[in-house]
Amino acid sequence: VSNFISTDAKFTPVQSTWRDRSDLLGYYNDFTKDFKETDFLKDLYTASYSDKINMMVLDEMNLSRIEYYFADFLSIMEFPSDQWNIKVYEAKAGQPLPKKLNNGYVKVPTNTWFIGTANTDDSTFTITDKVYDRAITLDFDSYNDPFEVSEEVGEIHLSGSGLRALYEEALKNSDNKLDEEDLVKLNKIFDFVYTTFDLAVGNRIINQIKTIVPVFMACGGSKEDALDLMLSRKLFAKLEGRFEEYVKPALKDCVNLLNRVYGKGVMKRCEKVINKISRSL
Repeated sequence: VSNFISTDAKFTPVQSTWRDRSDLLGYYNDFTKDFKETDFLKDLYTASYSDKINMMVLDEMNLSRIEYYFADFLSIMEFPSDQWNIKVYEAKAGQPLPKKLNNGYVKVPTNTWFIGTANTDDSTFTITDKVYDRAITLDFDSYNDPFEVSEEVGEIHLSGSGLRALYEEALKNSDNKLDEEDLVKLNKIFDFVYTTFDLAVGNRIINQIKTIVPVFMACGGSKEDALDLMLSRKLFAKLEGRFEEYVKPALKDCVNLLNRVYGKGVMKRCEKVINKISRSL
């Protein structure tokens, strides 16, 4: 992807020993009286000088607890983009600092995307809902058959501001937005999951759905496919790990409700997640 849009992806391998943000952003050494910066911090700082899309890849994110070393990022992403600042250094009065390290704060520019890879095995930690709620997850649980592209496809030059403009254009298109009927259908699903599993859907997830759907449709996808993706990852995946006696028949009721609301076989991702959980019971 980075090659296609004429940008670079910066890789940072996560270590199992990481316990706080200093492992990711660096720290001030009281003995040597200097700041030990990391490559991650350098790449983040440098991104402020360019409008290129900045892809920062954290490899094997859950080798350590994500909500420990990535806590500052999880928090600030809840704020407006002009407040995406993280304190990395306590500047002394009159001390000269790098141009874009304002009062010791590093800016997370809007051209930056954080991408993480994760595995599920005995060497990794469980990814908590706090992380899942703030991310869009994709599962790669099967091999893709190799294929060849017969057309000649060249690189494109897409800037961070250009990408944001495309997003804004998609969000302004009323044909792509969720209408009242869509919201009524969603509320039927949310109400059933809440009353059956005591699992509530917050405003964060609803706002994410309202944002993702128009962009997904602008890329050529369907509204139902976008909702299927979001509901499978943001709602039904959270039912994993529940082993009460009522859960298995209730999961079947979930599938029946999805079929009644959206049509049989439309919400394939949701059904796959639900059936996987049901088989484990």
